Amino acid sequence: MANVGTRLWRMRNVFILERSSLNLNVRTYASALFVPGYKANQSFSILTPEMNFDEQFSDAVKFRKEMELRGVDADIESMKSSWEMYKTVISDRDVLEDKRIDAANQIKRLSRKKANVAETADDEEINRLKVLARVLKNDLKTVRQMQWDLEDVVIPAILKLPNVLHKETPAHDPTILYSYKKMNSEYNLSCSSSHIDIGRSLGLLEYTSPMNYYLHDKAALFELGVLRLAAEMLVQDQVLRVTGLDFVRSVIIEATGMDHESPNDSFILEDNEEVEKNSVNRMHLIGGASLPSFLTMHTKQLINPKTFPLEYFASGRQYVPFNSHAQEDGLFTVCQASAAEVFTLMKDPTNSDYWKQFLTMIDFIKVLYTSICNHYRIVLRPARDLRPWESLRASFEVWSPYSKGYIEVGHLSLSGDYLSRRLLIACQTHYGRIFPFIISGTVLSVPRLLGCLLEQSPKEFVIPIKVQEHIPA
Repeated sequence: MANVGTRLWRMRNVFILERSSLNLNVRTYASALFVPGYKANQSFSILTPEMNFDEQFSDAVKFRKEMELRGVDADIESMKSSWEMYKTVISDRDVLEDKRIDAANQIKRLSRKKANVAETADDEEINRLKVLARVLKNDLKTVRQMQWDLEDVVIPAILKLPNVLHKETPAHDPTILYSYKKMNSEYNLSCSSSHIDIGRSLGLLEYTSPMNYYLHDKAALFELGVLRLAAEMLVQDQVLRVTGLDFVRSVIIEATGMDHESPNDSFILEDNEEVEKNSVNRMHLIGGASLPSFLTMHTKQLINPKTFPLEYFASGRQYVPFNSHAQEDGLFTVCQASAAEVFTLMKDPTNSDYWKQFLTMIDFIKVLYTSICNHYRIVLRPARDLRPWESLRASFEVWSPYSKGYIEVGHLSLSGDYLSRRLLIACQTHYGRIFPFIISGTVLSVPRLLGCLLEQSPKEFVIPIKVQEHIPA
């Protein structure tokens, strides 16, 4: 057993060095997605993510390059080393636990035998096994402490790493996937009025801040009509309509790669009598037409494989805090938006099936924008523009004459099994448990689209004919 003690001592010294290299001696971030073992009696653990980072760390050079393209500062080599150490500790823990159980079983067997036949040799063997059991118990205690130390600092840091990039994601510059018609030459002329000024002059808009604005007359009717048009088209395409949840827990926010403690990432409910102020299980306002809302519906669910693919949509609100470091830009940066959100789950698809489904959904959304806009384009965003959970994003963009640039009014994203593994969204097959791939996105954001259309028609806002057909009488 001296060899076991020496091995544990060496591992503990290596862990101390790894901890220092990662600058993780002092943690100010409490994870809601993963609760270490020693905190089990302090915090309620909703789930334990499926943690398999071997694929990401298998090619550390490639993964480090992806992080650089995203603009993420991460020491991939140190994280890989810490992950390997964590797996070794877990393996040693399991071996020691098996030996402890085996020793306990032998003691029971010999004790029953001794009760029937008095043998001195059995007494000596039982005493030897009891000593061994005590040593194993102490070794297990040491290993568990190392495991908890690693879980406390290493796992939350690794869980904050973003998704791997899809092979079609541009490295630096956006790639135009599709462009509908040519831009109207009038759009290129100097536009002296923003959509805020135009909306006020036409009596369509009251705007005081990103947190406070109102739509009037044709603008309000446009909001109702365009959401009805999108909903009708999705229903005709046999996409199931659902009513999303407006509030989610911190674990869902963190699963998407956002900081659940940051007021810049989500609206956090401060005066919630059900949850303590410093809890890692707080409530967040996100809106029913959002990705976290759909994820909440399926978290910790074992889905019947026969039901795939699952396709949903919801129309309603999205709530996103205004970043104080960003520049205020009218309806393009409001905190509350009416939107239509889609969400698709695919069972263990091949790359060709996954990509084909993605292009099929893009073609469907193209039909919607063709009926609304005179000109728009679809762009694959570069790595630096992606959110943590995205591996690829296609943006639907409309021209803003005042900003002299394209504005994203909708998007569709691939995330693979990144989210389903974190939230245990799975299905059971004959070959074991697998995690479905996810395609999601905002089909359209009404404020952003309305802002562009107002700037393109500053003298009189004309509601597109297809939208007029869906305005309530």
